[in-house]
Amino acid sequence: MGFLSGVIVGIATAAVAAAWYMSRSGSEFRNRYNVERRLGDFGDEMEVRTRDVRGKVGDQIAEVQKNVGAQVAEVQKSMSGQTTDATADTLGDVEAAAAEQAAEIAADVEAKAAKIKRDTKSAASDAASDVAPPTD
Repeated sequence: MGFLSGVIVGIATAAVAAAWYMSRSGSEFRNRYNVERRLGDFGDEMEVRTRDVRGKVGDQIAEVQKNVGAQVAEVQKSMSGQTTDATADTLGDVEAAAAEQAAEIAADVEAKAAKIKRDTKSAASDAASDVAPPTD
């Protein structure tokens, strides 16, 4: 039994000595490199940055909500038949452009129809002159 208790006491003594040494070396390291002060400075800096980011994000979210609210109100007005001046101007410009394009297409169609009509009359007159008069 003496041997086992000696081994246990030796291991316990070694563990206590190792813990004491680690605590001493750890405190020397902390003192030498000012670990607590640096960690405190780092924490303060992160807190300042977090507050700054929260403030900026809060402002951006408020602006987006305001813009979305304005867009929703404009869509609701347009759905109910009420249009704003900007919407009416845009709608008028679009209608004018569509009417102009429709007029151009109609003119092209009429030109092609006239050409086809001339070609048909020309082909009909050529065919009539090629046909011999009937003999009795």
